[in-house]
Amino acid sequence: MRPILCFLALSLGTACGPVKPTVDAGPDTSCGLDCAAQAHFGVVINRCFEYSTDPLTKQTPPSLGVWVRELFELEGGIQTLPVEYRQGGQIVQTDYFVFKGGDLTLMRRIAGTQSVTYRTDTMITGVKWLTQGTLAGENFETATTAFLSRDNSSTATTYRITTDVPTAGEKKTPLATYENAFKILFGESPDHGADSRRVFVPNTGFVIIASPFNLLGGSPTPHHLQRIRDLGTADAGAESCSLGVP
Repeated sequence: MRPILCFLALSLGTACGPVKPTVDAGPDTSCGLDCAAQAHFGVVINRCFEYSTDPLTKQTPPSLGVWVRELFELEGGIQTLPVEYRQGGQIVQTDYFVFKGGDLTLMRRIAGTQSVTYRTDTMITGVKWLTQGTLAGENFETATTAFLSRDNSSTATTYRITTDVPTAGEKKTPLATYENAFKILFGESPDHGADSRRVFVPNTGFVIIASPFNLLGGSPTPHHLQRIRDLGTADAGAESCSLGVP
């Protein structure tokens, strides 16, 4: 039967033989880790987001600069994208992100001289923040172990993400009004400096950030997006991130 089928296939101009499986080439890594995910979440290398504490008015200098840096390798050969949070030119916090299946995942947070790393046993596995299809009204929960550098301790931790519809005021920033924004509420038990709230816009990034910038938590001041610059380009200016002119 097979020779007859092969003859028919050849007469139709098609190949005869075993079907080869399609090879998944994986994400495009030419711009870092995952070009599609980086564009969706705004984690683009050398992109600088500048923020104001005033929800409607730009500030000079900005109250906060968030700078996506070059690839950085964590223990175990894990390639990450560090995101620095700067105030007055000084780094107050650094988050290390990866994209697991395209999902934005936080692996480590450094605030001041202390860090928290999210692990399973001794492997850094991170906590899930968002998927590329996330909308308002969703929940994510990650059971993890938080490793704290201050005393080399490990604590069983539950990390929760809840998304919600933003208020009209949360859609507005000094830069623009974002009708497709949604709000993110963070919950970490026990708390290791999790943000209280962010507002996210697909293919832009975080337009509001409220983070304590320390691992002890607290009541953070919200920062509202006022400018986006791609450092190293002609229209970005010469100012460093967090010291730019709106």
